Amino acid sequence: DMDCLSSSERTRRTDAIAQIVTTLKTKSSRVYIDAGHSNWQSTSTMTSRLKSSGIAKADGFSLNISNFQTTQESTTYGNNVSSKVEGKHFVVDTSRNGNGPSSSGEWCNPTGRALGAKPTLSTGQSLVDAYLWIKTPGDSDGSCGRGAPAAGQWWQSYADMLYANRKKIE
Repeated sequence: DMDCLSSSERTRRTDAIAQIVTTLKTKSSRVYIDAGHSNWQSTSTMTSRLKSSGIAKADGFSLNISNFQTTQESTTYGNNVSSKVEGKHFVVDTSRNGNGPSSSGEWCNPTGRALGAKPTLSTGQSLVDAYLWIKTPGDSDGSCGRGAPAAGQWWQSYADMLYANRKKIE
């Protein structure tokens, strides 16, 4: 939501994130700052935001949270961002990206989506620390004017669709 904030509000937001990173960063924690997804902000915009938000002290950044961009698109974007933030690693939310984004650009409970790769720490990509299911598959994005449950509410038929459309995931 940075685009909706004034310059002073953006500064307060990034300062708060940087303070949170410092607070959370302990020997027993891993901290990743949300960096949106590959079809949202340019690499330069995201790089600037991450630097302002304390990426230097974080373990890395996260991509595709609650979104549908493919793992390949996320990895390419992540590698580009990483090259501008001192090689920081990243994680990718694969919970609903098995079929990629909808062709219409719909983001609110689009039909035809699928589960993506199972959560794992073995990604085969040097900068990708993990594939994770951060957004619970089956949690609604909101009513979307189509009678879906409110955002964050369990929606069994959506979960069933994601499962039914999955590719064989190991």
